[in-house]
Amino acid sequence: MEYTKLLKDLTLLSGVSGNEKPVRKFMENELKDISDNMLKDNLGSVAFEFKGTSCSPNILVVGHLDEIGFMVHSVSSKGLIKFTNLGGWDPRTLMSSPVEIINREGEKIIGLIGSVPVHHLKDTSGKLSIDDMYIDIGAESPEEVREIFKIRKGDFIVPVPHYALIEKKNIMISKAFDDRVGIAIAIATGKHFKDKNHPNTIFCAGSVQEEVGTRGAQTISQLIKPDIAIVLEGSPGDDFPTNKEEMQAKMNAGVQIRMIDPTMICNPDLVNFAIDVAEELKIPYQLAVRKSGGTDAGKIHVSGLGVPTIVLAAPVRYAHSHNGMLSLKDFQATLDLTIALIERMNSDFFLELIK
Repeated sequence: MEYTKLLKDLTLLSGVSGNEKPVRKFMENELKDISDNMLKDNLGSVAFEFKGTSCSPNILVVGHLDEIGFMVHSVSSKGLIKFTNLGGWDPRTLMSSPVEIINREGEKIIGLIGSVPVHHLKDTSGKLSIDDMYIDIGAESPEEVREIFKIRKGDFIVPVPHYALIEKKNIMISKAFDDRVGIAIAIATGKHFKDKNHPNTIFCAGSVQEEVGTRGAQTISQLIKPDIAIVLEGSPGDDFPTNKEEMQAKMNAGVQIRMIDPTMICNPDLVNFAIDVAEELKIPYQLAVRKSGGTDAGKIHVSGLGVPTIVLAAPVRYAHSHNGMLSLKDFQATLDLTIALIERMNSDFFLELIK
């Protein structure tokens, strides 16, 4: 598939919340020379302008640059590294997982997540928390950690991915689909429109620190001042075997169009518009009413005087763990709908939205 290499390259980059520069630089390399303008906020979010035949509406097309990860908290007398999480992790997924600690010199130190023996756990039921875990890099003292490995408190920690492509099903396995999916679509959207007329102005953007409070969404909104926003996500898939509830995000079922989550209610006219376009173009889609979670849309839609916003996502099985699964069919559907919506968004459409 056309976008396999793009997704692979993005997911193999390290870019935890607060340390997204490698992903931002990748995005700059892809879009800087073909866009009309590049803008940055002071937190590290970036946007690339693609001027159309009209300056209105300003359309923000945004994924978030960061992935969930960890940070060095302290070092034990035995040279074991205690860590804290950056973003939401299920502790059950962490045991025996390999990670890379990025020291101040940029060197990546491989380690393995271990834990206190079960009979020493604070929770006698055997349930593990991150506080019960440590990273073992083979060091035997704090001095070795500091002097040999050059590791100190505050160093960032990222999962080691296991990239694979199941060619018979067009399914990718890697880390950080949440939200390198969104970044890949933002890049692909910019490349699509670089030589094409469109009745608006597009800003293809990457925000920072989404996983720790959607912080970059607030600053990128102030920078761009969008009229309409399309937030792109790798949304948790709930089509796992024991789920008996109605599925909100199923792999291989197309783009997820989100109706609501605890941080926002998507603009209903914008949602209906997206559904109509998807049906017109026979783009597979699924609707989601989310009872938990949130995205950059939560901050963006209440910025300025308010921004009509929609969230489009490709479902990711096993999101917020070391590795997830993504259907390239769902990725293509999300990209196709993003492009189709932008092609139809002009100033008259925007005025109808805010009536």
